[in-house]
Amino acid sequence: MGADQQGSIMNSTPNIPPATSITDFETIKSLGQGTFATVYLVRRIANNQLYALKVIKKQLVLQSNELEHTNAELKILSQLNHPNLVKLHGAFQNADNLYLVLDFMNGGELFHHLQKKRHFDEKVAQMFVAQLVLALQELHSKQIIMRDLKPENILLGSDGYIKVTDFGLSKLSKTGGVVVGTTFCGTAEYLSPEQLRNQPHGVEVDYWALGVIAYELMAGLPPFYNRDHKTMFKLILKGEPKFNESIFSQQAQSFIRQCLEKDPKKRLGTGGNFAQFKAHPWFSKLDWEKLYQKQYDLDYKPEKHLNANNVDLSNFDTRFTNQQINMEDVMGLDKTDITNQELFEGFDVDSKIVEKILQEKMKKAEKEQIENMQMMGCADDHESQSTSQQQRKRDVSQKKKKVRQEDEDLDQELSM
Repeated sequence: MGADQQGSIMNSTPNIPPATSITDFETIKSLGQGTFATVYLVRRIANNQLYALKVIKKQLVLQSNELEHTNAELKILSQLNHPNLVKLHGAFQNADNLYLVLDFMNGGELFHHLQKKRHFDEKVAQMFVAQLVLALQELHSKQIIMRDLKPENILLGSDGYIKVTDFGLSKLSKTGGVVVGTTFCGTAEYLSPEQLRNQPHGVEVDYWALGVIAYELMAGLPPFYNRDHKTMFKLILKGEPKFNESIFSQQAQSFIRQCLEKDPKKRLGTGGNFAQFKAHPWFSKLDWEKLYQKQYDLDYKPEKHLNANNVDLSNFDTRFTNQQINMEDVMGLDKTDITNQELFEGFDVDSKIVEKILQEKMKKAEKEQIENMQMMGCADDHESQSTSQQQRKRDVSQKKKKVRQEDEDLDQELSM
């Protein structure tokens, strides 16, 4: 496939053709960089709208054997349409790169704000966690297990509402919500006991991570965090969270403890029972439908500092935003010799087909909701920093290997 042979998926703006090339965008700034991809702030020339453009290097994907994860991320994103999940506005490719056009959230990562504030008041944390409940409910209803829920993958908008992003480690389950296998993935501080033991796991791993985040938002650090990796893993397996009574209410403590239940079968929400989350006393005063509709005036909103281009980048890491953009990398100028381009054919999806599938799924969901309400006789809820950021974004598989080299006894601990 040459650089001019490109395809696209979805189009969020009526009467404007879907973007099919990097030339449809003006590249403004670099927002972040990972192992396989760089995210840029771009402006769509046709509608003057800002987006986050994720540029994925094909060569790195192939070299790292990440093709399955890359294709899974596109497949997952193409199914999502929810206020608390980042939306895919387009996908295309050329000979060198894969491109994902996503929501630009000018509040940046929740992790950035947590570092800045050190910790949040319980009311603020509660609203963040409640939105994560709604996001996970939507993902799990589509048999998607997040598996890497953490503050770095939670983005803020200018209104203070959040969206979950980065589904590179997520899993589309075809086995009743259980990942059969022993894939060790995620970020160490948020891994559940069953993940550490390399056991088959299900949606409950996301509920564990939810409990970790709830604790971290109020305390400033994850409940089992320790600089020594072996000690942290042992605390996850056997330790109990410690609560400062002046920070955590009894209801918050109860919620977190139930999320951090070691046995996934006893964990809050086990099996995807979101009624348990919504009925928990910590959320007794919350109107879930009002939250879903974004009708709350949230207490915490990112500060706004517009630059010369009338764009707010104050909530992003200056290590990236101050970088000089290499347009050759962004454009993908046929610099690499990738002969097996057929491996990426699934990345190009016809936008009309995708829109039709989404519409059919929405109609089916609405029909099922109406039937459920009729059966129940009532309307149901809308069921639909001492560590640096660079350290926390480490590759956990490499970390595990390193820990084994440091202390072979850890293998026995993890297999208990």
